[in-house]
Amino acid sequence: MTRAALIVASLLLTLPAAAIASTRYDPKLRFQTISTARFDIHYHQGEEAEARRLAEIAEAVAASLDDTLGPASGRVQVILVDQSDLPNGWATPVPFNTIEITAAAPGGDSLLGNTRDWLRLVFTHEYTHIVHLSRGRGWIGGLRRVLGRMPVLYPNLFLPVWQIEGIATYEESQAGHEGRVHNGSFRTILDVAAKTSRFDPIDRASGGLVDWPSGNAPYLYGSYFHDFLAAKYGRESIRQLTDSTSGRLPYLGSLAFRKVFKKPLGELWKEFEAASGREVPAFAPSIVRLTHHGFSVSGPRFGAGGRIYYSLVSPHEFPSLLSIDRNDRTPRKVADRYLGRQIAIARSRLIFDAVEVANHVGLQSDLFVMNDDGTGKARLTHDARAADPDISPDGTTIVCTIQRGDRREIATVRLLPGGAAGAPVALVSEPGANFSSPRWSPDGRSIVAERGSHEIVLIDPIAKRVRPVAGSIAGRTATPEWLPDGRLLFASDREGEGFRLYRTDPDTSETWRLEGTGPDARSPAISPDGQSLVFVGYTANGYDLFLLPLESARWTRANQEVLRGEPPRAIPAPRVTATASAARPYSPWRTIAPRFWTPIVETDADELVAGAATASNDALGRHVYAVQAGWTTGRGRPDWQAAYAYDRWWPTIFANVSDDTDPWRGRELRTREINAGALLPFRRVRWTQSLLGAVHSSTDRLNCAGCGAESAEDITRTSIRGGWRLNASRAFGYSIGLEEGWSGTATTEITRRAFGSDGDGGAATFDVRHYLAVAPRHAVIASRFAAATTWGDASVRRVFSASGNGPQTGGLRFGSDAIGLLRGLTDDEIAGRHAIVANVDYRVPLWRIDRGAGTLPFFARVVHGAVFVDAGHAWDSDFHRADILTSIGAELSLDAVVGYAVPITFTAGAAWVSHDRGFAAFGRIGRSF
Repeated sequence: MTRAALIVASLLLTLPAAAIASTRYDPKLRFQTISTARFDIHYHQGEEAEARRLAEIAEAVAASLDDTLGPASGRVQVILVDQSDLPNGWATPVPFNTIEITAAAPGGDSLLGNTRDWLRLVFTHEYTHIVHLSRGRGWIGGLRRVLGRMPVLYPNLFLPVWQIEGIATYEESQAGHEGRVHNGSFRTILDVAAKTSRFDPIDRASGGLVDWPSGNAPYLYGSYFHDFLAAKYGRESIRQLTDSTSGRLPYLGSLAFRKVFKKPLGELWKEFEAASGREVPAFAPSIVRLTHHGFSVSGPRFGAGGRIYYSLVSPHEFPSLLSIDRNDRTPRKVADRYLGRQIAIARSRLIFDAVEVANHVGLQSDLFVMNDDGTGKARLTHDARAADPDISPDGTTIVCTIQRGDRREIATVRLLPGGAAGAPVALVSEPGANFSSPRWSPDGRSIVAERGSHEIVLIDPIAKRVRPVAGSIAGRTATPEWLPDGRLLFASDREGEGFRLYRTDPDTSETWRLEGTGPDARSPAISPDGQSLVFVGYTANGYDLFLLPLESARWTRANQEVLRGEPPRAIPAPRVTATASAARPYSPWRTIAPRFWTPIVETDADELVAGAATASNDALGRHVYAVQAGWTTGRGRPDWQAAYAYDRWWPTIFANVSDDTDPWRGRELRTREINAGALLPFRRVRWTQSLLGAVHSSTDRLNCAGCGAESAEDITRTSIRGGWRLNASRAFGYSIGLEEGWSGTATTEITRRAFGSDGDGGAATFDVRHYLAVAPRHAVIASRFAAATTWGDASVRRVFSASGNGPQTGGLRFGSDAIGLLRGLTDDEIAGRHAIVANVDYRVPLWRIDRGAGTLPFFARVVHGAVFVDAGHAWDSDFHRADILTSIGAELSLDAVVGYAVPITFTAGAAWVSHDRGFAAFGRIGRSF
């Protein structure tokens, strides 16, 4: 949640203005601000009540952490936003302390779901990041007084991800019995790993892991490791550790463990592993494992003919909806499905929820319908934020949830003649309550649902009454399901272990626990004949489907005292107190000032350049800018550049200006350049599209010292630029590059004397790519065709290269290197006014490593190879087919993660080039295309 912010802060110093535009928030959101003693809280319409409640939470949490980790360094900007249905948050201390919180709360079965108050949990986690990461002591503090909030002066930003996220996840769990440390199903992942000799070494938890538990690994191992340290050495040792790491050079924080705990980090980790691994329940012999996907399988539902439909999220493929027959057990893909939790079945029709990009920025859920063979897919709701559908027994009414700014309500949707659907109508809506997983009773007279994370309730759809039927003070209750006789199944982790399945009678509250369902069991589904139970169970590889014949089920009576339904804890109405100020319109000027400057020493075209740079943005990212200047000893005039983007509305408006001088063939080339324009992005889950319109002006002056003014030569080019890019290609966790789909890019540039140029002319480029998955798994045939041309007066015509070793990243490019990729030749070896290039690669994974070395900031993911054929040609006037050059060769690449978070591909290759150019070796950082 924090590492990406550090990367962005660093890239601000190098990226052009068009690239730093991100469109963080829907332009329809109108933000206001309230302030407390330590926080400025920015929120938009519909969120004031939650923002004022957050203000009280923030001051209370800060006061609590003062006594444990200490205070934050500086004031904190907090952004509360409701544009996504996926619960999340992030925090960064640079260029100033910033927290963003998504208002939507998690469901009870989520790894984040062990909480009665989502705002308190997520704020505690993110504010812990601010306290931890903003810390600096000793010589670090002295340099900050000179250089300001320069990212490199925040040593805790450069710790392994398990340490950054582990401390925050540990602290989120210290108030009451909430948070992930007290989450039984979260702990089960650790226990099963220890019991099956799959406990990850420290390097696999440091950041970049794709194998299960994937992105959860830093949170899992980091939180329980810090819990282990606090239990053994006292909670004050965590404060001592954060203090010690904050005074060390980046990436050397592991040395602090010996100072604080008198033992090296590696030895402490081994002790942690030895202390882990509680006993976990085993699977009964009668239980059959239906799938072997691992990672995340969810939401099983029986359909026609007894087929089971379910969802899968894994690093092998795009998230999808699958089906399986309990007899042949061969999974069949039905359709792509991006996330989503629940499936309803009406005869041969599937009704399900899926997440899509809303207004190009937010991720929101809606309802869809299709045939059970994957055909006829249609959207039932639009921008309704509807999820968790179930269909009434008579097939006329869908019950679902609707996400609101401070709650998640239960609603119904009528199915209309012809297959369309009416608008959702609220059935039950309670301030501060988050309902999930509604299910119609077999007789259609009741609906069962989760209310919050700790309670199961019955809803009368006619009287709209809500009655608790099961709950737990100490654990979660989730994923209810009806038995044919009117009793209920649900999952609960009330015993501090993983989820177990329970059966209860809504009238008598008599409750029984199902035995033999393994370490974690949830999401039960009953077959149409009532004879079989399918549920989501857990193994060391993640979650899969398991089947139990109910005739062999073994039940034990559960503790009635724990299982009595508990009313939801009421969230107090917001109180206007001295804690928070009156609301005022958001102003970017309070946070836009630069907070740091960084010295720069670099070589540029064989010259030594010394200078400085700064960059910043306001709290909401509406204004983003970067400035850099550098001097050489041979010139009194600096090289400099400045970039700015305004990102409040669509499109993003950007501008950048630069003045750069480099030696060139014994002379001096000075280039002054201005770019300004607009970038309009269109985003969906499966594709993105961008339109660019810009004005470009550049002047190149070529002269030599002492040759006289008459030797100077100026070339001025002023142009209108346009660009289009569509990217419908995909890569997955285990991919070695883009694996399926296609992308296309086109640019044009029109230059005219009327604009102030030295002549009339223009240029255009075109680039299309296609990726086809082939055997073995994650191998791919990648193909590309690109062309560039220029026309007009010689003084303003461009020269395009067809050669070079790459990478060709596929962005909107206008320069000489816009399309060139002919491996084995240098970038400018084959160039002309017109150019064409064709490339075909067969890429195959060779060795999946997924290992690092201790806490060193380097993690090797996978080694892969490629054989390729390139063809290209560049010419000025006449095209001669015989002049087309070909390059045949092979590459060996390593995908790695450096700095715990930045993915990089290192490539070495060799090529044989036609026309007697022979063999050449080359290296590259990045993929070819």
